[in-house]
Amino acid sequence: MREIRVEQKNIRISLKNREERNKELRAKITPLWEDKTKDDEVQGLSKELFKGREHVKNYQKALRQLKVELKEANRAYDLNSPKE
Repeated sequence: MREIRVEQKNIRISLKNREERNKELRAKITPLWEDKTKDDEVQGLSKELFKGREHVKNYQKALRQLKVELKEANRAYDLNSPKE
């Protein structure tokens, strides 16, 4: 169970960092959006943002899976604990 908690903590840290990076990318894209001469730069940043959003989705899926594993571990612990 401890391993699950450690992994959960690490994924949450990675998720937080990735969300901050995505926020920075959005802040860079917004002022360039109207300037047609910056289309190439916007396109590059948009591709990077797309990849970042995929990372966020994967981190969220991993966290949901860890939650399921934690529930199962708790259930197994409860079933194996001695009854009073």
